[in-house]
Amino acid sequence: MLDLVQATVRPLLLDEQVLEVAYKLYLKAPKASLPAISIQTLVQQTGKSPLQCRNAIVEANTLGRFPNCELHP
Repeated sequence: MLDLVQATVRPLLLDEQVLEVAYKLYLKAPKASLPAISIQTLVQQTGKSPLQCRNAIVEANTLGRFPNCELHP
């Protein structure tokens, strides 16, 4: 039962600010098998920590709410 509650609540906890900026960077990235997103650029544009930015993208990707990409410093 707890897993069901977590699965329902978790999408509501996604950091929309980070994901919006990350998606813009994703669209601007050179087209490759996996477009690359710079964590440092994301940090500068959002004011969040590198770990928060990385975790937001990974979590959203795991939930199927962000496309596959590479993350680099």
